[in-house]
Amino acid sequence: MADWQTYYSQHLYRPPRSLLVKAVSFCIRKDNALDLGAGTLIETKFLLDSGFKKVTALDSSPEIRTFAEGINDERLTVEVRPYQEMELPPESYDLITASYALPFYGKEGFDAFIARLVSALKPGGVFTGQLFGVKDGWNVPGDKRAFQTRDEAEELLKGLTIELFTEEDKDGIVASGEAKHWHIFHFIARK
Repeated sequence: MADWQTYYSQHLYRPPRSLLVKAVSFCIRKDNALDLGAGTLIETKFLLDSGFKKVTALDSSPEIRTFAEGINDERLTVEVRPYQEMELPPESYDLITASYALPFYGKEGFDAFIARLVSALKPGGVFTGQLFGVKDGWNVPGDKRAFQTRDEAEELLKGLTIELFTEEDKDGIVASGEAKHWHIFHFIARK
């Protein structure tokens, strides 16, 4: 499983992900944003800097509270809980971002989880993140993360307007420096 301490130390000072930067340009309103798997809060800070009136940062690791200590902003709500326990009221968010986080929900109930996220978007709301493809190096027997074929990934976003959908299929490395084959679908979709 992931070595989160190594990941955090390697990603602490990187810029916000370019996919999110692009996704924000599609936002009609900036009232309420949700950052799933918020980690070091880099994307959360970007959402605050982009003018969102309220940003909820959710991560299952208590470490998120340490990263939040330096942010003095009443617009920020930090939640430490697994995705399975989060509340997703319908039509609540103008933007939901999950940078490399969605597959960590797990295989069981994954499609229903994505449907709940889509339902939580306001009309015109933007959903962005990544899905892991079946050729990803982590997709081995016993792995609990969720993986999709291209058709399955597209089906999860059915009913949304696709602003961007790209497939990455290449060798690379993980934060610990280990080699890994990446198979990822990057997306920006609008309700």
